[in-house]
Amino acid sequence: MTGTTIGYVGVGNIGTPMVLSMRREGLDVLVRDLRRDQAAECLAAGARFAETNEQLAAECTRIGVAVVNDKQLNGLFRSEGGLLDVCRPGTTLIVHSTVLPETILALGEETDKRGLKLVDAQVSGGDLRAREGDLAIMCGGDPADIEANRDYFDAISRITQHMGPRGAGAGAKLSIQMMTFGNWMAAIESMRLARSLGLDEQTLAKFATDTTADSWVAQMWGNYDRLLHTHPLAGTEDLFRMFDKDLFNSVLVARDKGIELPLTALSSQIMKAAMQERIDYSADTYAPGPELAKRSA
Repeated sequence: MTGTTIGYVGVGNIGTPMVLSMRREGLDVLVRDLRRDQAAECLAAGARFAETNEQLAAECTRIGVAVVNDKQLNGLFRSEGGLLDVCRPGTTLIVHSTVLPETILALGEETDKRGLKLVDAQVSGGDLRAREGDLAIMCGGDPADIEANRDYFDAISRITQHMGPRGAGAGAKLSIQMMTFGNWMAAIESMRLARSLGLDEQTLAKFATDTTADSWVAQMWGNYDRLLHTHPLAGTEDLFRMFDKDLFNSVLVARDKGIELPLTALSSQIMKAAMQERIDYSADTYAPGPELAKRSA
C-alpha cells in the first residue's frame, strides 16, 4: 500500500513522534487533532491537517489512532460524525491507544458490521524511541491486515508482533505496563532509601545496569521524571490518570478473569503520590530543555 495517504488521529506525546517517523520514511500523512496547534511539529515535517473526520475518511483508507483512553476512543468512533459513521468500507483502523481489551472487542463488532478492518496495535518504547521509529508493537487482529500495512508498521517500529485475535494487543500492553510500572514503583522506593543514605541517584542507577537489578527503568533512569515535566498533560490531574489508568485497567481485567493482582492493585493506589514525589524531587534536575533529552536518551 506504499504511496497511499495515512490518516492519524491524536498527535500528542506519542502520536507526534510516530508521525515524524512516518514522514521520515516518505509516507504521506494527514493528521487530525482537536487543536491544530498541537500538530505544529507534524505540519513542519510535511504532514497535512484534516479539519474534520469526514476529510480524514475521504482521503485515507488506513487511519492510526493514538487518543488517551477508552472514553476518548469510544467518542472518536461512536459519536455523531465519528469514524464508524464516516469511514468507507475497507478502511483499516489501527488503534494504538492503551485501552481495555473489551473496548477493542466491542469496537470490532461495530467495524465488522460496517465492512471496516480493525487492528489493535499497542506500542511500547516511549516518545524517545518513537522519534527513532524504534517502537515495539503488539498487535491483535487478522495477520493479513498487519501485513497489508507493513510499510506503516516498519516506519514506526523495531518489531511488530502479532499476539492473537483482536484484543490480544490490548491485553499484551496491560501486561507490559504492569512489568514496567511495577519496576518503576520499586525503583522509586529504592531511590528513596538510597537518598536517605546519602547516595547519588544517577550513580546508583548507572551502576545497577551491571548488577542483577538491571532493567529498562534503571537504564533509562530519569526518563519518567522528564515526562512528568514535559508531557502535554504536565501540571494537570489528567497526567496522573494517564499513568495510573493502565494499572487500574489491569486490576479490572483481573477481577473479570477471577485472578488476583495484589501488587498491581497497591501500585495503582499509591502511584499518584509517588509521581508527585518525583515531580517535586526532579523539578530542577529534569527541568525541560534540550540537554534533558540527551541525558535521558
